[in-house]
Amino acid sequence: MKKNILLLLSLLLILSSVLLTSCGKKPKDTNDITTFLKNMESYTTEMNMDVKNDKQKINYKARQSYLQGGGYKLELNNDRVFIYKNDDNIYISDKNNGTKYVQSKDFDEVLKLSFIGEYIGLLYTNEEIKYVVKNINDIEYTVIDLFIPGSNKNINNALMYVNTKTMLPERLVIYDIKGKEKIEITYTKFLPNAKIEPSEFLIP
Repeated sequence: MKKNILLLLSLLLILSSVLLTSCGKKPKDTNDITTFLKNMESYTTEMNMDVKNDKQKINYKARQSYLQGGGYKLELNNDRVFIYKNDDNIYISDKNNGTKYVQSKDFDEVLKLSFIGEYIGLLYTNEEIKYVVKNINDIEYTVIDLFIPGSNKNINNALMYVNTKTMLPERLVIYDIKGKEKIEITYTKFLPNAKIEPSEFLIP
């Protein structure tokens, strides 16, 4: 009888320790995710971008890099490199013909919308941010709804799908003022706080 009681107590002790271990890991909430994103000083990612209008769908494939204080670098379709600095210009290098030229940021209505860093900036400035949790293919996502300021009616708000477990962005969908999907971007091989040399962002 005494042995049975000791055995029961041992089982209860093991069970309680397992429960405490499993309950000790708090689920990530929206504050954890937004804090993690805001604190990213750099990142690299592969991206696939579909731009949709009434007549066609245009696809872009690119590698994107960001370094705080350095800017953005976009290697588009393996043939052009775009450097975005903290001025009003985009510095472009065409690998196919070896030309280099400068273009005003005002002419870029599409590519700049792919930069995750821009939406992280909106986490600071948006007064009202909406969060929804969605399960897609057995993966839980925290979906962040962000209003995009500006006068372009085709670009009104973005839904950023962040993997709740990894806290990394995996998808971004941009809608117009009528709620119609205009741009869809998927991010793969996302590496936060990547070691990037500032020389990567030197103007070509």
